[in-house]
Amino acid sequence: MSTPTTASSDAGTPRNPLDPKVKTAWRLQTLVSMALPILGALLFLGLGPTMGVPLSWPLIVLLCVLIVLLLSQTIAPELRYRRWRWEVLEEEIRLQEGLIVVSQTVIPMVRVQHVDTSQGPIMGALGLSDVHISTAAGRHTIPALADEHAAQLRDRIAVLARVTDDGGL
Repeated sequence: MSTPTTASSDAGTPRNPLDPKVKTAWRLQTLVSMALPILGALLFLGLGPTMGVPLSWPLIVLLCVLIVLLLSQTIAPELRYRRWRWEVLEEEIRLQEGLIVVSQTVIPMVRVQHVDTSQGPIMGALGLSDVHISTAAGRHTIPALADEHAAQLRDRIAVLARVTDDGGL
């Protein structure tokens, strides 16, 4: 497991990857979100011809839904995982993410107002937690770290940012 580094990485690219189990979490989350479109496409396939719709239309819809599902289960999680990087330094937090458009975010420690962890049912089942960093400008997340590592990172950021237990500085 990667640990937060203390020296800036080459060209400002954060060094630490997410936990590899995040790919499984993303796949499961996509399956859940794709259940309704798959059901709709199958329903269209079954009912379309009875409503006078040419059979080719529901087949095309079903094929498109299955292609999206296939891509979301194979290529997308791998690319997201490769692009997602994070690093916690003494003075700042660096995040990099994105599939097509890669964004890099630098959060100065002096701007951190609150830091916490959370997990949903899929992440909980995989032993993963998200670390949320709040500033006046918004909220940033380092997703899918092992539970213990996420708790340690949350506490480390709180110390570096001098955040008190009540969420203030």
